[in-house]
Amino acid sequence: MRDNSAGYALIEMLATLIIVGMTTALMVEGLGTSRRVWEHIDAANTMGDAIAGAQNLLRDRIERVFPATRYDKIPSYADFDGVADKMMFLSSPRDVGAPSGLRRYQLSVAANGDLVLASVNDLAVDQQTPSENLVLLHNVQGLDIGYFGVAPPDNRPGWRFAWELQAAPPKLIRIRVQFAPQDPRVWPELYVKPFASVDSMCVLMIVTKTCRGRAVVRSSGSTPS
Repeated sequence: MRDNSAGYALIEMLATLIIVGMTTALMVEGLGTSRRVWEHIDAANTMGDAIAGAQNLLRDRIERVFPATRYDKIPSYADFDGVADKMMFLSSPRDVGAPSGLRRYQLSVAANGDLVLASVNDLAVDQQTPSENLVLLHNVQGLDIGYFGVAPPDNRPGWRFAWELQAAPPKLIRIRVQFAPQDPRVWPELYVKPFASVDSMCVLMIVTKTCRGRAVVRSSGSTPS
């Protein structure tokens, strides 16, 4: 009578090797899938952190808008200029630049798609050349800014596409940022309320028609008053 135990042992060994191989393949595939999931989550977190950082910086600067009074036109108006895709305002410097004088900021989208917050010291002789350009986000498709407040011609509270030559800054500012359709980033609408709306520190100089100690912004630059 023949002994078949050796044959059975070989078959069992082959079956075991096949099972081990399949299990290993499943484990490797699972590890690869897990790695891709974590990479996707990490990329999403990075994009979310960049947008949150940009919004926090804008909120901090806009909340501290300085409503300086300008007297170079009649009637006087607040030193704040905003349209749908650009906004210029005075505010305090960032913490890394303090202590320092007020800075003149401009928020806009550059030609290369960068969302930029440019600024220059308000007392600088040449205010046409920003001394600091902060790139908040790359590959931005559009910027939409809205201004809420009371303004002519209806003198009723409402949202405006522009805020120019008004007696005070807007009561509320809304900032929307658009990305390309295939871009996974999402910009939550940002609403910011400036803390101050009245220039209580202005001491009018009759001769120069400016506030004492303020810079006079002209087309060719600015000079101290």
